[in-house]
Amino acid sequence: MGIIKTVLLIIGLGILGIIFVIGLMIPYAFGAIAIAFVSVFFVCAYFLLEHHSLSNRSVMKTFYCPFRKMVVNAKFRPSIFTFRTYHDVLECSAFKDRVRCKKLCLDLPDSELNKLGKLENHS
Repeated sequence: MGIIKTVLLIIGLGILGIIFVIGLMIPYAFGAIAIAFVSVFFVCAYFLLEHHSLSNRSVMKTFYCPFRKMVVNAKFRPSIFTFRTYHDVLECSAFKDRVRCKKLCLDLPDSELNKLGKLENHS
């Protein structure tokens, strides 16, 4: 997460620098500069709030793990910056103390993770 924040900060500062230089050349661009600063402020505030709340969120799923060949209860941390639905496996019933697998269940589609829960609810 730290790398993504750094990249976004550099891109944002680059855009602000370009707008500032244009604003110095064109006197009517100061309104655009003000709008850009306000926009960057709100985007940074959103990502900071999202970052702090993301560490406290988790999702519990019961599904058939094709890698361990058993039904497991897993606690996932949701993701907002990756292509996957979940970023990490916090706990898994297949392991007693900590998750020691390669966490390949993160690559499973969310529909596959929800399949067992739907079957149990309708039985």
